[in-house]
Formats: sequence, structure tokens, C-alpha cells
Amino acid sequence: MCGITGIWRMDEKSVSAQLITKMRDTMYSRGPDDAGVWMDGSVGLAHRRLSIIDISSLGHQPMVDGETGSVITYNGEVYNYKEIRKELEGYGIKFKSQTDTEVVLKAYRKWGRECVKKFNGMFSFAIWDSKKRGIFIARDRMGIKPLYYYHDNDLLIFASRLNALMIHPRCPSDIDYESLGLYLDMGFVPAPWSIIKGVKKLQPGHALWVDKKSIAKHCYWSLDSIIIDNSLKDVSENELIDRLDVLLNDSVKLHLASDVPLGTFLSGGIDSSLITAIMCQYSQSSPKTFTIGFDEKPYDESGYAEKIAQFLGTNHHSKRMEGQDLLSLFDDNTANFDEPLADWSSLPTMMVSRFAKEQVTVCLTGDGGDELFAGYHFYPILFSLQHLYRLPHALRFLLGQVAAKISSRKFAIVGQSFSQKDILSSFAFMRSMTRPFNSQSLLAQGIQGETVEGLFRKRCANFGALDEVSKTCRLDAAYYLTDDILQKVDVASMSTSLEARVPILDHRIVEFSQSLPIKFKLRGLNTKWILKKVLAKYIPEKLFKRPKRGFVAPFDSSSSSRLKEIIQDELSIAQIKQFGYLNPGGVQKLIDSYLLGGKGTDQLLWALLCLVRWDRRFR
Repeated sequence: MCGITGIWRMDEKSVSAQLITKMRDTMYSRGPDDAGVWMDGSVGLAHRRLSIIDISSLGHQPMVDGETGSVITYNGEVYNYKEIRKELEGYGIKFKSQTDTEVVLKAYRKWGRECVKKFNGMFSFAIWDSKKRGIFIARDRMGIKPLYYYHDNDLLIFASRLNALMIHPRCPSDIDYESLGLYLDMGFVPAPWSIIKGVKKLQPGHALWVDKKSIAKHCYWSLDSIIIDNSLKDVSENELIDRLDVLLNDSVKLHLASDVPLGTFLSGGIDSSLITAIMCQYSQSSPKTFTIGFDEKPYDESGYAEKIAQFLGTNHHSKRMEGQDLLSLFDDNTANFDEPLADWSSLPTMMVSRFAKEQVTVCLTGDGGDELFAGYHFYPILFSLQHLYRLPHALRFLLGQVAAKISSRKFAIVGQSFSQKDILSSFAFMRSMTRPFNSQSLLAQGIQGETVEGLFRKRCANFGALDEVSKTCRLDAAYYLTDDILQKVDVASMSTSLEARVPILDHRIVEFSQSLPIKFKLRGLNTKWILKKVLAKYIPEKLFKRPKRGFVAPFDSSSSSRLKEIIQDELSIAQIKQFGYLNPGGVQKLIDSYLLGGKGTDQLLWALLCLVRWDRRFR
């Protein structure tokens, strides 16, 4: 895993070696093992390396193809690189190293921009084509690895992280207000936006070709185009379970390729337990597993993880913490997240990454199972109520108001969402952090941001004939998974120079999951049906059959008190006035509601806190 960056001055002025080196070294933790810069007048590529495969000096980057003069700077892993290398050798192409980097570079030589379709992995890379005088930039299918870029008439700059771009004196620094609205609604900024106006994130499954005449973006793979295969309804359930099992086994085997120690994050949940169980089938010794436990029992899953580890015979490591311990990470957390992210599970993710890094350099994770196989509580609620959406809106509104008065927070959310005009509006309401509050009241006068419902409706137009609940799952896979979960894991792990791998997001598994009719994911209120059936092949159901509990940060009474102090200090009217794009009165009203115990205000205040902390540090 690495950090990449590059500059192309299309006005033919020379790139500053000092500048590109400074941009590169803002990403030191992404690659502490080696660093390099390649320059040719108006073009410069730079790289920081975390050595994983072929850790010798032959893997040094940027890497030059001696025959064509093309140069690559590459971040990630292509897991099927040995298979591609063998195919290329059949064409007479020779290799100097054992790296997947060289395979990607030589694959570009053979297949040009179509090479990305060959790769199974997580990656972002840029290749300077010296003959065609252009740059080819690509990102993996699911957006596991990040890539930011800025382009104007005579300049292209790109990097793995936004903070590297912002070193460049011509990189914009104004906040993108459209993105700001989405951030307050969703807690993250979805691609292709970034929080900075003019800077974009390359979307998953997309590639760029940039030359002096134009910039062309191409989608080489799309989640949107996968259709549900209704013929699978006639296939036996055992056969489908076996198909998924085979895909998962093959993916985990590929993800074990490493020349450095590796382990797994084991929470005790369905996804991490399944990845760990399959990993045990192929490990020559007991794999190392890592979990974080909390003294606050409602948040603690370490006991479940320990039982799974004991059954599988892993070399298990567990660390206990308190909410106060996590809050002490807040400064480091906001320093490493160079785009605001309001997911407070980033704190325990950062802690478990640091804990694992003490013993390994690579960790497999179970991320992706919830979005691909309908694991969140939203989905069975919508699935169960979908027929009621045929009732007149006025009647549903009345029923929703009654349900909303029930003291349970979940019932209140269900009641309020049922009052929306259709399933998609209800899902957008459930997914929005601003549901207890009007997001426009938090923005300064005249600022109008994009809304989550508007974004969802535009995206759904690409989905074709999907049932309504499958659409909501796919929206989460398209946005929440990529721009929250994967962003969180990438930044938290790379902040401590740990590579995190996600076997469930092998594109073959993604395609299989998205072709499944919804009945293989949801059975009544039972989520992730088929994934649980695969897990039952490896682990007794009694060890994993329990209500889902997310990986969240526990803020007990003592840490909550400290959090209130931080909020009142950093989000005070005097502080908010400095930013210009927030409404001090609206923010204060939200704080007052929070202090009085207002439901649903804590996460939105956390989002504001992460935003202003980001702004102070990076702008």
C-alpha cells in the first residue's frame, strides 16, 4: 500500500522537484519503507512505498518501462497479477521484478487503457505515456483505494490524498457548497465531489485519459449495470450457497498473497468471522486476529470475537478500552482525515489498526458484507412495509405520526420515515443525519447544498428494473460503502502504515451478490441470509446468531461530559462566525437541543465538529 502523486504542467514549464517532494511526503505514513520521484521537464511523478510484495529494491517506484519509456506510480494490490504475468510472458514480455507494479505497467503496454479490465484488486495508479504524451489514471471497481485530482487549462495534479494536492499553490481551497450540503446530510462527501471546489475524486470503476487537447473520463465497470438474475429463483438454495462459498474461498486465497506478516480484524460479527474462518483453511499456522473491546458493555463485542477465535484456533489478541481512550484519539483522527468524515467508528478503527500494526503489516477485514447482502436494519423495515406504501399518503402520514410517538428511537425513525412519499424518500430520510433538523438552517443564508434524496433519485435512474429494497442496498454500496466505510478504513489503517484488504469486495462477489433476488438476502427480519448460510459451514450458528451491533464509539457519562465541553467550545457562536458558510444561530439551536437530550442531534453535531476541525487544519 502506498501514496502516489503527480504534476503535469501542460504549458511546458518545469515541475518543481521541491514541490512534488513536499506533496509526496505529506503521505509518509502511507509508505514509510521507500520513496521516489521521477521527473522529465513538465511532468513529475512521485511515490511513497509500503513494501508488501517483492520487498526488494526492484519494487522501487516510480517504475519505468525500459522499452516504451512509460512510467507508473501505483498504489494498491492486483491479486491476480501472477495469472496476468503468465499471460504477458506468453506474448514474449520479460520482467525484472516479482512485483504486481511491473505487471500493471506491462499490461498497459500490451492492452493500453483496456488493461484495467484484467485487474482483480484494489488500486489507484497513474501511467505517463511518453509516446502519446498523456497520462492514464485509473481507480479500482469499488473505490477501495482513493484518488483525488485537479485539472485546469494547463495543469493536472493528482494524489492519493487531498492534503497532498492542497500543498500545490494552484490547488483551489474554497469549500464546495454542493458537497457541503451532502456532507451534512450523509456524514461524508460522495464521489465525484470533494469538499474542495474544483477538486474531484475519481469515481470507482473509472479511468481518466489526459492529454494537452482534452480530459476524458471513462467508466470501465459499473455497479449500476448489474441486473438481478430472476432465473436464480429456480436454482436450489444449496447450489447458490456453494457458489458463494467457492467465490469467497478463491478471493481470500488471493488476498493472502504477501511477503510480510498478515492477520485479520475479528469483531465477532458475520463478515469478519467468515473471512477469518476461510483464512484458517489456507494458513500454514494459526492466523493472528485482532479485536478491540470496550468497558461499556452495550458496545462490547470482544467476548463474541474471543469465542469465534477459540473455536477457529486463531492466535487472538484483544485490547480493552474506554470511551475516554477513544476521545483522546480525536486530535489524531482529525489530523489524518484530510476530508471531513463524520463516522465516529473511525476512532475504534484507528485504534484496532494501531493495535494490529504492532505485529502485522497486512490485515484482512470483513467490510462490504452489510451493503452487498442487506445487513442493515433499514432493509428489513422497508421490505416488511413496502406493501403499505400503496396506501394513500394521508393515511400513511397518520400511521407514521402514531408510530413516531412511541418512545423507542427506532420506532420514531420508522414512523417519521413512513410518512414520506415513497420508499426511496423513506430510505433517504433514514440515511440522512439531518432528519431531526433542517439542514438548510445550519447553512449560511444563500448557500444551497445538494440533498441526499436528490442524489439518490438521480442515481436510481441508472439502476433499471430493480425492486425498491434492492435499490436501497445498491445505493449504500455505491455511496456509503465507498465514501464512508472504505474511506474510513483506508485512512485509519494507513495512518499507522497498515494495509487493510477487503476480500468480500472481489468484483466477482460483488457481481454475484447484485444479481441475487432479494429473497436470498432477506428472509422476514433475517438479514444477510445467504452469507449466514455460508458461515454456518465453518462455525456453529450458536456462536454468531444474535442481533447485529455496529462497530461504534462508546461515549459513557465521563467521556460524554468531555464531548459536551468540546462541542460548546469549538461550535460556539463566536467560533462558527469565523467560517462564513455556517449559520451560527442554527448551530446554537442544535447544540441547545442536544444539551436538552434531543434525539438524533449527537451525530449531526459530531459532523459539524469534524467539519470545523478539518477546516482549521487544512484550510
